[in-house]
Amino acid sequence: MVTFLFFTHNQAHALARSLAPLVHDAIEGHIAEVIVVDDRSDDSTPAIAEGAGCTSVAAGTPLRDVVGNARADWLVVLEPGARLEDGWHGAVMDHIMHPGSAAARFKPQRKGNWFERWFSPATAKRGPLARGLVISKRQALANLAESAVRAEDLVRGLALTPLDTEIEMAPKAQ
Repeated sequence: MVTFLFFTHNQAHALARSLAPLVHDAIEGHIAEVIVVDDRSDDSTPAIAEGAGCTSVAAGTPLRDVVGNARADWLVVLEPGARLEDGWHGAVMDHIMHPGSAAARFKPQRKGNWFERWFSPATAKRGPLARGLVISKRQALANLAESAVRAEDLVRGLALTPLDTEIEMAPKAQ
């Protein structure tokens, strides 16, 4: 089981897009909890998180507290709007069951023609969490500074292994 972690600000539609396919995986027992760190959204983001049974945390809470209080020993961090390929849990479980497994990320979804796939990395500016993050609580706590509060602080300085499953990255912010 894993804990999912989302960092949001006025991203109700994107959060709902990410949470919808996770319902089945939660029922199957692959997900221990979903934590939403919300930066004072004034849209329906908090209502969607609450309605989906997510644990809500205020932005600015030290990440060491958020990670330390997570139920599962492994975290999956996604940008709101991102969706994992069906069967993601098999690849994640294969990864985390190996002793000494380190942080990993998902492969970008292969869609579009070869031209779009070839040139999209050069034209699409994405954040460090665009391909998600799978990290153990132990590694996250060891890597986080006491003052860390931003999502990017989780991935800073890590060499990430690609997992054998794909992610449909969140639509690029306009």
